[in-house]
Amino acid sequence: MHTPQDPATPEDNNLNPYQSVTVIGNAPGAWQPADIGHTFVFNATEHEAENVINIGNGPYAESPHAFAVSNSPNDQQLVALLTQVAQTLEQQLHCWPSSGLVTCFLMSILASELTVHRMSLMPSLNRSRTLNEQEHLPCKVHNWLGERRLALGLQLTNPHIYWPGLLIDQATIPEELNTQAAQPDINPFEVLLSDYIRRQNSDVKPTYHVATSNALALQVTSERPTQPDLQYALLAALSNLPSVHWLSYATQDDLITAEALFYNEQPQTQASYWYLVDYQASQFLDNIRHHLAYCQQVLALTAKPAAENVL
Repeated sequence: MHTPQDPATPEDNNLNPYQSVTVIGNAPGAWQPADIGHTFVFNATEHEAENVINIGNGPYAESPHAFAVSNSPNDQQLVALLTQVAQTLEQQLHCWPSSGLVTCFLMSILASELTVHRMSLMPSLNRSRTLNEQEHLPCKVHNWLGERRLALGLQLTNPHIYWPGLLIDQATIPEELNTQAAQPDINPFEVLLSDYIRRQNSDVKPTYHVATSNALALQVTSERPTQPDLQYALLAALSNLPSVHWLSYATQDDLITAEALFYNEQPQTQASYWYLVDYQASQFLDNIRHHLAYCQQVLALTAKPAAENVL
């Protein structure tokens, strides 16, 4: 994985206050500031401890800058460094990164010890019935699968980073399904990506046949499908397949291509894919994305020993 270019960190430790850093994400769970060093929190999270630094999205904080920082040794300098790292990550994600990921990448460069808690980079895409189709989930604006891809590369290549919540197990499938039964002979990536690749006229060369119709493929458009029940059934089938079944077909190219299906950076001005704003369809998205994240994790963990053997 590529690491952002070093933003000219001071060599003198006295000039760099970020030696021991703890980053606290917005996932549920109790937390306390670290006893040593600085602790970073985000947006609405607050704490009265002197060593807690808050980083907010610029728009969330009504700031003209990309980020808003409070209680750091030098707020203006930190905003500039975060912005520089974010712009580098944006090129790799094709989407503006979350404040949490940006902070982790920057502190991986500045700090000698980095601990990350409550940050799996997997916020739920499951919509509630009270949310109408004109309202979007705030988390939908980020490419979380892409962020996990970069975060895995960061953790696996930096021994000074402790990020236990990043690694995930296989996705849980409904108890009523017999997971021991033979799985259908289906490439889930073909169902998930065929229509998207066809519509994009993509240069991606999949290892499977790209259907000329979307009859047995997820319809990846902003318009509601003419056969929604069939689409719901396809989403349910993809969700209920075991993660190991997905893994048997997974390639890095397909996993990266799939990232684009699960976010919309500009939902206020650009229509989202129909399944991102449809209540029933959204109930299957977390499990499908979890399968993809698990595949990405296994490929990353498998690649690490191979890379070490080359060195």
